[in-house]
Amino acid sequence: MALGQTHRVTKRTAPAKTKTKTKTKTKAGASDDRVESDVLLAIKPEHLANISSQKKNHEYRKYRLRDGVERLWLYETGGGNGRSAITHIAVIPSDVRRTPGEVPTEPFGIGNEDFNAGLKQSKYGYPVLELYELVKPVKLAEMKSRWGMGGAPMGWRYLGAGLWEDRWGGEEGRDDKVKKLF
Repeated sequence: MALGQTHRVTKRTAPAKTKTKTKTKTKAGASDDRVESDVLLAIKPEHLANISSQKKNHEYRKYRLRDGVERLWLYETGGGNGRSAITHIAVIPSDVRRTPGEVPTEPFGIGNEDFNAGLKQSKYGYPVLELYELVKPVKLAEMKSRWGMGGAPMGWRYLGAGLWEDRWGGEEGRDDKVKKLF
């Protein structure tokens, strides 16, 4: 989503693939609205480092994210130098979901050749257009206590509206929340 555009918030649905809007209760008892343009994913520190240095220009996953997803909130796992926190937000095209053979060979990116050749377990590639670093990372303890998440992310999940507003929100004040890396 470009700066100045709005985001779409819907109510959390029971099965992830239905369009029905319902409210669920978090541990704190508040309704859990979700932002369908933003998903939370776990990432190993070495992969995040390669994205940050622009050596890796696609994020690969076994699953296809819905069209309309525009940002990947990256939870850096605790292995190695990992911080066990949501540390970065990657901006991806809302309607580009590449499959093996579709990733451009230029510019070079770590993993692109193997993905195109079908040598990875991943079946979908998401081009990383921009990368932001959170000024205040969301640590695992905060994810549980303040945002009602059960634990470290596995797979993917939509981001809650409260967390979205707190760490990204509207354009005004965003420079206090994130630092654009590229």
